[in-house]
Amino acid sequence: MNTYKILILEDVPFDVELMEREIKKAGINYTSKTVELEEDFTNAIYEFKPDLILADHSLPHFDGVSALDIVNKKCPEVPFIFVSGKIGEEFAVEALKRGATDYVLKSNLPKVGPAIIRAIEEVKEQKKLKKAEEDLHKKNMQLSEAQKIGHIGSWEWNFSEGIMDCSDEFYRILGVENSGKEFTHSSFLKFIDPKDQQIVLKNIKTAVENREPFYDEYKIIRPDGDIRIVAFQGKIFNKDSNDSVRIIGTIQDITQRKIAEDKLKESLEEKELLLHEIHHRVKNNLQVISSLLRLQSRHIKDPNALQIFKESQNRVSSIALVHEKLYNSKDMACVNFAEYIRDLTGDIIHFFRTDTQRIKLDLDLEDVKLNIETAIPCGLIINELITNSLKHAFNLEEEGEIYIGIHRTGENKDKIRLTVADNGRGIPPQLDINKVDSFGLQLVTNLAKRIAGEINIARNNGTRFEIIFQELNYKGRTLNGE
Repeated sequence: MNTYKILILEDVPFDVELMEREIKKAGINYTSKTVELEEDFTNAIYEFKPDLILADHSLPHFDGVSALDIVNKKCPEVPFIFVSGKIGEEFAVEALKRGATDYVLKSNLPKVGPAIIRAIEEVKEQKKLKKAEEDLHKKNMQLSEAQKIGHIGSWEWNFSEGIMDCSDEFYRILGVENSGKEFTHSSFLKFIDPKDQQIVLKNIKTAVENREPFYDEYKIIRPDGDIRIVAFQGKIFNKDSNDSVRIIGTIQDITQRKIAEDKLKESLEEKELLLHEIHHRVKNNLQVISSLLRLQSRHIKDPNALQIFKESQNRVSSIALVHEKLYNSKDMACVNFAEYIRDLTGDIIHFFRTDTQRIKLDLDLEDVKLNIETAIPCGLIINELITNSLKHAFNLEEEGEIYIGIHRTGENKDKIRLTVADNGRGIPPQLDINKVDSFGLQLVTNLAKRIAGEINIARNNGTRFEIIFQELNYKGRTLNGE
């Protein structure tokens, strides 16, 4: 098993102890070095040579962002993970843009181990990618040498006569046999995709008039219908007039290279759009958080506002968890909602310090994926209903069960049924959920409307909430927010 060197930038020994405990729990074999000053941090990079860095955001005499800038200059290949008490999605996004690998809150230190494991795996993948790039560079050099011995089709075109003298490799690229018969430029044009023919002719004419080399990439259609992309280039040789012009050049099948380039371009464009989208989403979610806190303040009647504030923190956490799942998802457009519910319910149980032997969770979860527009309201609904059950459904020493289920339903499985139920005392039969003073239940009804959901309540042997809804259609936004 590999032993990893972990450099920890932290000024609180107790926090270091907690981080190291989580690292051990994750089964990571490591040695560590803790520093808190810039000079010690810089020296450790050269002397300790860390495989990974954990850094607090703010220290008395140094800060994590400055440390990240140093790492970007000195050892950019070393993963850098912020472990901080600072709350803010904007900072997290900015940190990732600056080159941080991940961001873990000190209030959620169990995430440190998985974050380190992910970072280590990413380093391995980056090394593989680097080796693949080196191999590709080597192959390109070999290809360059291979071209010298005829692995690229060659041709010579007598411009005035229209006759082309072509190598066997030229014909192989076209997908035909060299019959030995006279091959004209007009014959060659028949292989070019009709959409590209006029562009090719225009470029060649311009090259001849200006006596300059030319290069084109276009599609050819083989006799069997196979479409290939070729690089066609040539150099003009002439004496005094166009009558004596000769063009000598090569043709290369670059289909696979273009496919790879298009995939790479698509991937890069997707990541650029994603960065903009994350920024936009985080901004919107902060607005949601602000609205939630503002709405909640209107309902504070009890002088002891601490409990209400904590419940607001839970709501914020449920939103943040959606972003975390989206960030870690391979499909960054959707959240695995079954996995999200498992984590959310675990966090709520932990928050209320609930005895899991006394109050049991029954999770009945189908593999449902939701976009972020639908996942956030659903997460908040689940948070409110479970919180309500834990606070009101059971006496202090009473045993009970809370059921959470999510399934696709409807004839075409185009609807989703979310169920939250408990076998506690139940809500009074005369209670109208649309006319209650409880902020939490008001929030449930408002969020259900937001996802066009239909709420059904059963009051037998406890309380059962069932919400049937359809996933909201997501409309891509522009950078201007339109």
